[in-house]
Amino acid sequence: MNVMIISLWMKIGYGSCPGTCGELVQGYIGKNEYISSYCVDLYSRAIVSEKKSNKKFSRPRKSKSIEASALVFEHFGMDKNQVENIHISIRSNIPIGKGMASSTADIGACIMATLDYLDKDMSPDEISRLVAKIEPTDSIFYPEVCIFDPINGERRDSLGYIPYKKILILEPENRINTMKIRGHKEYYKILRENKSITQKSFEMLSYGIKNQDKELLKRACENSALANESIKKTPYLRELIKLSRECQSGFLNISHTGTVVGISIDERTDTERLIHEIKNSEISSVYKKQYIRNIVKGGLRKGKLK
Repeated sequence: MNVMIISLWMKIGYGSCPGTCGELVQGYIGKNEYISSYCVDLYSRAIVSEKKSNKKFSRPRKSKSIEASALVFEHFGMDKNQVENIHISIRSNIPIGKGMASSTADIGACIMATLDYLDKDMSPDEISRLVAKIEPTDSIFYPEVCIFDPINGERRDSLGYIPYKKILILEPENRINTMKIRGHKEYYKILRENKSITQKSFEMLSYGIKNQDKELLKRACENSALANESIKKTPYLRELIKLSRECQSGFLNISHTGTVVGISIDERTDTERLIHEIKNSEISSVYKKQYIRNIVKGGLRKGKLK
């Protein structure tokens, strides 16, 4: 009887990764591009198993996630072709093509599921560098807000945690391909032209978070968003900044290469008025979805996510 139980046992690894709501600040410091983002309670979940699971998932197996799993095998000195012997399933409630790190979260969840499957561990630094081999990545593998190099997958500085727990997300219907924006010939030229603004924004962001200075955090995000207008227009940006300040919201941030806008809220915010004004104005013609999510710590989660 015991032999039969062992023969039927199937090894399974679980992993999950949160998404983001755009970036607080994005742009050049010195000669490199950096980003700072925060996580929200929208997740990509992955399962790695020895044979195909009977469960159905909303997303098909992805080539980047397979590549990520193969790199995990290779990281531990194993033949990366062993990835052909596992089945990868991914499901997610992170909107795609909106600048909410859906692709990075898929890859991250798959990495953690593979680590769980292999009973191995990797540090956030190691994971970030691994993901950067596949595509420009995000700082979501760290629990805290960081200043992060998305191309090389390297953390420049850890800032701590933002002093807000809730975010009003404004999500339009249209999607943007982040890689196409980055691939545009003018993208890095404009980033360099904006460097004095974004570099100052990172300085304000760093001081604002480390000292819990909400006004400085707010100014850092607004300055970065406005500088990004020369790269990608964010509809009704100035109107939203004005409204968010009138309603005593926290910071307003954008996805610099996506479409969402985030407005942080707390006990001082007139949230009812804020949502009412958006829904009953032309702003809602673009941002058809408005919903509140929790701001959460970043980092990969091992095991089943409840």
